[in-house]
Amino acid sequence: MLRLARSYSCFAKPMKATPPIATCEVRFRSLFDNTPELILYQNEKATILDANPAFLALVAEPKDRVVDHSYNDFLPPAVQPLFAEKLQEAFTGKTVRFDMYAAQGQSAPRHWDVMKVPLWENGAVVGVHMVARDITEKVLAQQEVVAQNQDLQQFTYIVSHNLRAPLASALGLADLLGTEEPGSTYFEETRTHLLTSLHQLDRVLRDMNTILAIRDQKSLAEAEAVPLAEVVQQVVQNLQEALDQCGGTMRVAIPAGLSVRANRAYLYSIFFNLLSNALQYRADERPLEVTVTATGGEGQETRMTVADNGSGFDQEQAGDDVFKLYKRFHPHRPGRGLGLYLIKTHVESMGGHISVHSRVGEGTRFTIVIL
Repeated sequence: MLRLARSYSCFAKPMKATPPIATCEVRFRSLFDNTPELILYQNEKATILDANPAFLALVAEPKDRVVDHSYNDFLPPAVQPLFAEKLQEAFTGKTVRFDMYAAQGQSAPRHWDVMKVPLWENGAVVGVHMVARDITEKVLAQQEVVAQNQDLQQFTYIVSHNLRAPLASALGLADLLGTEEPGSTYFEETRTHLLTSLHQLDRVLRDMNTILAIRDQKSLAEAEAVPLAEVVQQVVQNLQEALDQCGGTMRVAIPAGLSVRANRAYLYSIFFNLLSNALQYRADERPLEVTVTATGGEGQETRMTVADNGSGFDQEQAGDDVFKLYKRFHPHRPGRGLGLYLIKTHVESMGGHISVHSRVGEGTRFTIVIL
């Protein structure tokens, strides 16, 4: 550890007298052993000459299975060239800093802020310290802020656009009313159009209230063990009349006793919207068939699917717009383009994700995964 110690404060500018080497080594060893950052000391061939407890804990290996082994033994192949390049750069005498996303040993992939610091002795670089700090939470928080800002920009643009149209129409019709004789045919027609615009404006405002209420409650969504089959059966019962009217069938294949840790109200809303969509966008040429399945168990992710043989939509043309606010893909059917946006919001508020596969004339399958 003498070389390691020499990189510590012994070579900082002395105030009065340089501390003894032994004191420096004790100070450095305390820092080396107790810091949460990963610290390695490597030679030019990437062989690990020393590793601190934080690194040993991460890779879940004893020290004798780490020291004198190549660092590549603990890195996925995809990032090994990057580390080799940065190590060689550090051996030219430069302090190198970079970010990476990778697993180390058997650990899960994490975001790391990595620094490689050359160690000099007699005018030559004799080794390199690597210090890696886990910045996963910071990166995820930054990504969340970016996503929220993008979502907010989209929300503001779309809502302002949807507010402006009925408001402009209502203002124009109100002006027109002033030029018509009360009780005349044109007056009544204009009044009817005005009411239509005002109702449209009211719908947009109610949509805004719904969306903002869900946004505010995201962090407050209380999770509990929800019996999945029970929730789905409640939804099916509430839609049974509409199902009977169209001659459709719904098959529920969920294992008895399967529970998902989720917010019950959100889960009900998700399935109600998905099954309502299946009814609304069914194919005219065949009876509707919907299948709801789920797999998973305690300690595992729960995977739920809702598949129908309805009209489907052009997924390639829809692109990334499928779950966006006020996006619609069946212009000849009624709808506001709000349901899928709310479904995605509910799913993500519970830490899950949703995907879709659809083909025109064949049907649509939604897959929801909740950890």
